[in-house]
Amino acid sequence: MSGSQLLRALRRSLGLGRQQLKVDSRHVVLITGCDSGLGHSMAVYCHESLHMTVVSCCHNIKSEGAKLLQGLASAKDGLSRMHTLELDLLEPDSIRLVHRQLRDILAKDPSYRLTALINNAGVMCFGEFEWQLTEQIEAQINCNLLGTMRLTRELLPLLRQQQGRIINVTSHCGLQALPALGPYAASKAALRFWTDALRVELQQYGMEVVNFIPGSFVLDSNIAARQQQHAQKMREAFSPEQHALYDTYFEAFNGYLKVLSGFKPPNRLRNESLLAKFKDALTSSQPLALYIEEPRRYRLYRWLFSLCPTPLVDWLTVRFCAMPTYESTNRQGKI
Repeated sequence: MSGSQLLRALRRSLGLGRQQLKVDSRHVVLITGCDSGLGHSMAVYCHESLHMTVVSCCHNIKSEGAKLLQGLASAKDGLSRMHTLELDLLEPDSIRLVHRQLRDILAKDPSYRLTALINNAGVMCFGEFEWQLTEQIEAQINCNLLGTMRLTRELLPLLRQQQGRIINVTSHCGLQALPALGPYAASKAALRFWTDALRVELQQYGMEVVNFIPGSFVLDSNIAARQQQHAQKMREAFSPEQHALYDTYFEAFNGYLKVLSGFKPPNRLRNESLLAKFKDALTSSQPLALYIEEPRRYRLYRWLFSLCPTPLVDWLTVRFCAMPTYESTNRQGKI
C-alpha cells in the first residue's frame, strides 16, 4: 500500500472528508436480482428517489417485478432511465449478453458513467446438509458466489475504466452460520471474504468495494419461493434408513417453512434506515467497507455470539432460528 493509499485509509477510518456525491440521470447503476424483494426495491429507489439511470437485471423478464420495472421506463429526449434485462448468473452467455447490452446503453449518451454494480441476486434452500441434493447445494454456490464472480469479472474492465464501485449484498449468515442453511451460509461467507480481497485489490485503481448486509427479507422476496419443491425432491431421495429416522422431523420442519413457499408480488421495502445506509454505500465519497442493517433482535444475538464460548453460541443459534429440531419433534411425539 502506497503512502497516499494509507493516508486515504486512515481518513476513511476516522470519517474525515466524507461527503455525499450528487447523482442524477448521467449516473448508471446495474442491479441484479430485481424480480422482487431487496433488488426490486433498490431499483425503484435508485430510479425514483435518486433519479439515476438503472439497469435492472431480472432472472425472468416476464415476472411481475420485471413488468413493473418496465412500466417505470419513460423516455425523455429518446433516453429512458430504466432498462430491464434478463440475466441468468448460471449461464455465461447470459452474462456476456448483459455486458453487451450495458455497453449499448452507455453508448447512447456520452455523459453516462457506470457508477456502480450491485450484486444482489441469490438463491436459498432450507434443509440439513444431509438432506440437500448435490444439485441444490451447487445451485446456491454457483449463483450466490460463482455467478456473482463471473458477472463482476465480465464487467470489471468497464467499471475500472469509469471508476465505478462494487456493492456486494451478503448476509448475516456470512457472519454467523445457521443450521439448515449450511450451503447458503458457505456461499455468503465466501462472498464476504472475496469482497474484502477485492476491496484491497481495487483500491489502487481508485475503486470502492462495499459489503452490504441487509436484515432478513426472506418473507418479502422470492428467494425461498421454491422451498416446498426443494423439500419434495429431498424426501424422494431419502433412503429407507433416512425415512425411518427423519420423516416425522422432516414433515414438521417443512411444515414450519410453508409460509415461505409460493411466489409473492414484488414488495417495495419501506425501511428508511436500510435505504439511508444503501444511499451512503452508493453515493458516499468514502463509503464504509461494511454496512449492516439489522433489527434489535439480530443485534443482540450478534453481540452475544461475539462474547460467548462455542457451546453457548450453538445453543443461542438454535434459539435464534426458533425452528423445529429433531430433538424437539421426537420429544413431542413421545408425549
